[in-house]
Amino acid sequence: MTDDPTDRLRIFLPMRPAALPDAQRLAAWATRAGMEVRVELVATLPDCSATALAIGEFVNAADWITSSSRTHLPAGDWASLRDWASPYLPVCDVPFSLFNDNGTTPEVLPGEYWVEAGTPCAMSLHMAPPEWSLLQHARARDTRLALAESCTGGDLAARITALPGSSALLHHGFVTYSNEAKIRLLKVQEATLARVGAVAEETALEMLSGALREADIAAAITGIAGPGGAVPGKPVGTVCIAWGARGMEPQVRTGHFHGDRWSVQYAAGSVALGGLLGLLR
Repeated sequence: MTDDPTDRLRIFLPMRPAALPDAQRLAAWATRAGMEVRVELVATLPDCSATALAIGEFVNAADWITSSSRTHLPAGDWASLRDWASPYLPVCDVPFSLFNDNGTTPEVLPGEYWVEAGTPCAMSLHMAPPEWSLLQHARARDTRLALAESCTGGDLAARITALPGSSALLHHGFVTYSNEAKIRLLKVQEATLARVGAVAEETALEMLSGALREADIAAAITGIAGPGGAVPGKPVGTVCIAWGARGMEPQVRTGHFHGDRWSVQYAAGSVALGGLLGLLR
């Protein structure tokens, strides 16, 4: 790829990038608009003449941004990222986001598909991450969120707390990896676990009920992220996800996600976020 500032975008991230999902979403936006994109992991920011964006911390950021075609933004601040993208990236139709385990378009990130308006269950997030959109809705309503995570191991809570101002949304979370923890901390019934096991919609609903005791909304996730752990009828990638609010009928679904362990965990978190967003819209 040559450095042509008119139709190229280079995105630079630190070697351990917290902002990789944001960069991938931004790259998908640019690609949708017909722009060629390259996402690079670098220790220090290199000299380049193409339009370039650095996301995260770099020791030489202050010297690097002397060129008008280069911008440096903090990780986790999607509002600033979107403000930068609007004038720099070509205009394109804003897609709707669909959070599912099976879409007809390529995944933007695991569990998230960009679709056209009118697609059932799709929502307009203006290409922002679902966790950022959920935070904005919760701020307006003073909503407290609780999470009960098993196979995701706290990953969903980490996605939310990576955002500035996340204390306005996340009240508390449980990582109940073992059956014993599910019973003791979330009051899941031993009889339920004995009858259907940890990876079951009934178990996810009881986890949700436990998480909702001191929150306004909650989500619960239990599944098999892999690479091992499959049992008959429950292959790797099987995840049960429940979400709900106080005084409302809870929702639950079983997803069958593909990819490696991280992909399954990330996809499950995104579907849970999509469900929570539906409660506040």
